[in-house]
Amino acid sequence: MRKLTIDSSVIIASLLEKEPRHQEALKIWESILSGESVAIMPYSVLVEVVAAIRRRTGSKDLACEVRKEILEIENLSFVVLDQKAALEASDLAIRTGVRGMDALVIQVGVAQELDQGLVNDPARNWINGEGVSPIDRNNRGDRR
Repeated sequence: MRKLTIDSSVIIASLLEKEPRHQEALKIWESILSGESVAIMPYSVLVEVVAAIRRRTGSKDLACEVRKEILEIENLSFVVLDQKAALEASDLAIRTGVRGMDALVIQVGVAQELDQGLVNDPARNWINGEGVSPIDRNNRGDRR
């Protein structure tokens, strides 16, 4: 079973057919729903997904339904942002220049030693591949 961390953009693209890369995102999301993969993400991803669904569809009811369904997925869990995680994520942001929310997602992947991470970079591409990110796992926590 693959262990992933995914950015809100992957979930949103899987849920909304008009989103770029919908089919690719849907395959990833279906692997989580089917139990082929498990996903661990910061709670910020839940907030981003629900807010984006509300903004893009205009539907409060749909946003509430998406939130309810996400929270009921067995192969998906969320982690709370504590001071240690915040410091690690901010170190990642300093070293790499990624956006703040992306740094949180990457930090979860590094801390949980997940197999793969999918994070939306500023060029609207997903960082994908071996390991969670282009960040060397040995460099985590090297605050100076």
